[in-house]
Amino acid sequence: MKKPTKAKLRQRSADRTAFALQQREAFLAGELEVTYTDSGLGYVLHAEGEGAQPRAGKNVEVHYVGMLKDKPEVFDESFGNIRGARFVLGTGQVIPGWDEGIALLQWGDEATLIIPSKLGYGPKGRGQGIPSNSDLLFYVEIASVG
Repeated sequence: MKKPTKAKLRQRSADRTAFALQQREAFLAGELEVTYTDSGLGYVLHAEGEGAQPRAGKNVEVHYVGMLKDKPEVFDESFGNIRGARFVLGTGQVIPGWDEGIALLQWGDEATLIIPSKLGYGPKGRGQGIPSNSDLLFYVEIASVG
């Protein structure tokens, strides 16, 4: 498989970012059917994949668009890159909301995760424009499960 061109990556990034922002607006308007876990994590499955489900201790690659719930701003996204975020699931390499939310999905799934502050960056916040106690939304696509 040949690598996508920079122009195709930019277009993919723009398309996924626009979709993610639309999903944020739909969530805020109460138009999405959100499933909530006991921890308070919310998720909406947009498209179902047909691959393996990630398990704790396994490698995962996820493409994403990260947004604040309170502002229509994207603070980070990976669709402009060939590779997404890679991490070992369930080991604390990512925020707790990702460890929990990604474990609910399978390869090929496209979903929005609604992450309360306590499962995100909490009172410390984070650089990249994420203030303390911010609720987050991530549009995610599971790119690989190993």
